[in-house]
Amino acid sequence: MRIRFYSLMLFIFTIVNLFQPFAVRAADKAEELAPVKVTASRDTVSEENIPASMTVITEAEIKKRAHVQVQDILREELGMDVVRNGSFGGSTSVFLRGTGSSSTLVLIDGAHVNSNTSGNFDFHDLNAGNIEKIEILRGPQSTLWGADALGGVINIVTKKGEGTPTHTFGFEGGSFHTARETAGSSGAIGAFDYSLNASHTGSGGISSASERRGGREKDFYENTSISTRTGTRFLQDGRVEFIGRYIKSANGFDAFAFSTGLPTDAANRSDTESFYISVPIQKAIARWWDLKLAPHVAYDALRSFDATTNSTSGIFNRTYTLDIQNNLELGKFFSAAVGAELQKKNGENPGSQLSKNIDNQGYYLQTAFNYEDRIVLTGGFRHDVNSVYQDKTTYKFEGSYRFREWGTRVRSAYGTGFRAPTLNDLFFPNFGNPNLKPEESESWEAGFDQSFLENRLVVGSTYFDSKLTNLIQFDSLTFLPQNISKATSKGVETYAKIKLPEHFFVRLNHTWNDALDEHGHPLRRRAEHKFSANVQHDWREKLSSLVGVAFRSGAKDGRFNTEGYTVVRAALSYQALKNVKLTVRGENLLDKRYEEIPGFGAPGISGYAGFVYDF
Repeated sequence: MRIRFYSLMLFIFTIVNLFQPFAVRAADKAEELAPVKVTASRDTVSEENIPASMTVITEAEIKKRAHVQVQDILREELGMDVVRNGSFGGSTSVFLRGTGSSSTLVLIDGAHVNSNTSGNFDFHDLNAGNIEKIEILRGPQSTLWGADALGGVINIVTKKGEGTPTHTFGFEGGSFHTARETAGSSGAIGAFDYSLNASHTGSGGISSASERRGGREKDFYENTSISTRTGTRFLQDGRVEFIGRYIKSANGFDAFAFSTGLPTDAANRSDTESFYISVPIQKAIARWWDLKLAPHVAYDALRSFDATTNSTSGIFNRTYTLDIQNNLELGKFFSAAVGAELQKKNGENPGSQLSKNIDNQGYYLQTAFNYEDRIVLTGGFRHDVNSVYQDKTTYKFEGSYRFREWGTRVRSAYGTGFRAPTLNDLFFPNFGNPNLKPEESESWEAGFDQSFLENRLVVGSTYFDSKLTNLIQFDSLTFLPQNISKATSKGVETYAKIKLPEHFFVRLNHTWNDALDEHGHPLRRRAEHKFSANVQHDWREKLSSLVGVAFRSGAKDGRFNTEGYTVVRAALSYQALKNVKLTVRGENLLDKRYEEIPGFGAPGISGYAGFVYDF
């Protein structure tokens, strides 16, 4: 028997009332807590104190790196494997800490955007414009976010308008007949704030089928994106927002030759239309109690044309979520987040006669103890009640200790997570198995962060070890997906940030990841080593430059292998006039010919130039 909405509300307010007597007494002595910044942790711990392995990429850093798409930003980050099927607009998957591409939950302003049919989020269309920050939480996060957060969470936060309204227009053009136009406006007018951004990108592209293997036909790409975030205050400390992102794209893609197991030239085409909407409403009920209600909608439609068979197909995904979150201050050192997430997932594939719904109710509680920013402990659990697969309970504990005299912080975490079977896994006609159980993980990590020379040098490292069970794989005996596999993933993530004289800044990231199946074989598309280095320089607030190097070691991919490669890029911006900035960037400057997926090519050396006009 399913728990209805009124039961949910009773549950939340019962928990709140249990805490209330203590909270009221403690509030008399409570001091104002530090600003909360990490939305992916449900606002339980501030960015500088969170014990988890986390990276926050700010709007300023995004602009300095001069990447057009989010996928290229993620390629440089710890724990990430990012692979794309060839040309611009090709399907792009992310593997976090060796887990599968459907084991990383992607949020856009709180909306769950993973596909209900395939399980993963395809980053091929997500541009970097109008983004305030990108939060990456590594390791299992199912305690707060439920299914599909087994490997971690990537949270994209849209920019909030502030200050006097400003407007911008930009253009960039270059290699592969590429042109990109952008326009935006943001600011605040009284109690109302807004940001609005629109962009259009068109490119002739390259052959998705590797040119060194004979690919010749170019695969085009076109993308139109619009994003907005508006908000206003009410009843003094209340706030309501409307956050929306709309994407429409089209791209060419090549066929798959079953005789060789590799792609081959074909005039195929796919059209994608997506929108993600969030309407968060937040209000303080008492000095110690903050309530947030957030309905979310995520919609994706993919339509494909196969030139070989002259046929069309379509896949449609819809996710509706209502998130009810209570943040409680329970005294000087204690806080908690308690709430529920009601979700309906729908997936349709008319050509395969697939149309199914899944309902899920998740109830979570996370507590935090913060002693003067020196000792930070968090712990919590979540129970998910699902209409199709087995109900799951997950939990996680984290802790850190700061040695202020030495500039040292040590941290550790232990937690569990799960990845839900997709609609394709469960119900795809003749190939689905409705008896599948969720995949499960058990993970621990330990690490440190060390600062020297008044934070001019900051280094850190984390060791992680995960055990994955009930992995869903195709069984050659039953011709159905089964929970038949196990895997392990362990590794070390190391970083260094260096502030040098004369306004130079160096950022280094290295990930070693040993991801193996139960037979000791490397998991597909998980490189053992990834390294990135960026050197940035600013001169008199007029000239900003960057040189970046990225290395990825070879990886297994079924019966094929991909070789390791190193790519070099550079970007430069110059404030020519008060309102005009000139930009230049070069990608793959060594013209390295490489493949991220066997048979799929990658763009060679390329250059782009443009301008940004602000007024």
